[in-house]
Amino acid sequence: RFRALRCAVTEWSFPVRTLVGRHASRQLGAVLGPGARPLVVTDPGLARQPFFKGILQDLDAAGLPPTAFTEVHPNPRDTDVAAGAAAFREAGATGVICIGGGSALDAGKCIAMVAESGLQLAECDYFAASPPLPEGGRLVPCVTVPTTAGTGAEMDSGSMYTDTQAQVKRCAGHTELPVTAVLDPELTVGLPPQLTAWTGMDALVHALEAYFVPAYHPMADGIALEALRRINRHLLAAYTDGTDRVARQEMLVASAMAAVSFQKGLGGVHGLSEPIGAVFDVHHGLTNAILLPHMLRDLGGVIEDKCSDIAHALRLPQVSCGSGLGAVISWVEELNRRMEIPASLGDILPCTTDEQKMLELAQKAADNPTGFTNAVRFNSEDYARVLRAAL
Repeated sequence: RFRALRCAVTEWSFPVRTLVGRHASRQLGAVLGPGARPLVVTDPGLARQPFFKGILQDLDAAGLPPTAFTEVHPNPRDTDVAAGAAAFREAGATGVICIGGGSALDAGKCIAMVAESGLQLAECDYFAASPPLPEGGRLVPCVTVPTTAGTGAEMDSGSMYTDTQAQVKRCAGHTELPVTAVLDPELTVGLPPQLTAWTGMDALVHALEAYFVPAYHPMADGIALEALRRINRHLLAAYTDGTDRVARQEMLVASAMAAVSFQKGLGGVHGLSEPIGAVFDVHHGLTNAILLPHMLRDLGGVIEDKCSDIAHALRLPQVSCGSGLGAVISWVEELNRRMEIPASLGDILPCTTDEQKMLELAQKAADNPTGFTNAVRFNSEDYARVLRAAL
């Protein structure tokens, strides 16, 4: 017997042109087209890697002279974007290639949004209607090349940055930004186990939180479950043996799928981890991984049915814990344990994190739009409760 149809109309959209496979990054010239002059955005650490220098050389040899911009912080700042946009204009660039983890990809996309559009970064609010471009302005083509499997930042225009004045993270975006994603597992082979773990858990949180969002989007739900299935199968393999190309490619695909699924929204883990990252400059994926079990316990019965779906899809053992929620928490905690991820935020935050600072973080989390689609809308007291448990 069919249940009554939902009355509300929802809108579904799926992102971007994507190239996937070993050595896909060798096709950057073909993606850009003849005559392009790319600004290549990355962070200082990746700029020293041989593969990055090889990409610059290949672009130059193809008649696409690149300009490197490598001043991106681990949590990209509005000041990084301003400097990158200035470098774009000074070089006479025609497009952006961003190579790296989420920080470089987000910074590069922000640069592409503001370099020639005539828009200010603050106007490009991911959670609001995209503003029209001033006369003569354009959004420049942006090619996203992830070197980690976790953030999913390659899959749409949404880009996190730190507002250095307010000390909060904001999300920029513009629906008309032309993005092409290039997923090349060869670029992730050298990723250290620690970063493999942290970024992989970021992808896991994306898929879990998207699945928990109480909105009607069965396509995104199906993609979230498939992303979780691939993460369950391949994350520990990639962590244990970084040269396992199959695991590396499957984690890139899982990360991209998780990012597609969270167009439904995210939840309280991100709502809280983003202000923590803005204030303390700690790794986003690591913070997510630590917070996740505490948030799951706090949500409790609200997510039991969906956790049962996940436990069934992943074939998680439910005998010992007696519930889908318990099975998912046990799975997450076992992954964290096997990848040596701390159980407490106290292991990564300064010991000076007092009650007042905690309350300030909880309020910033309550004000953070990323968490508005949590399975249950949290206020500052809710976030403070989870934060106390995690500390």
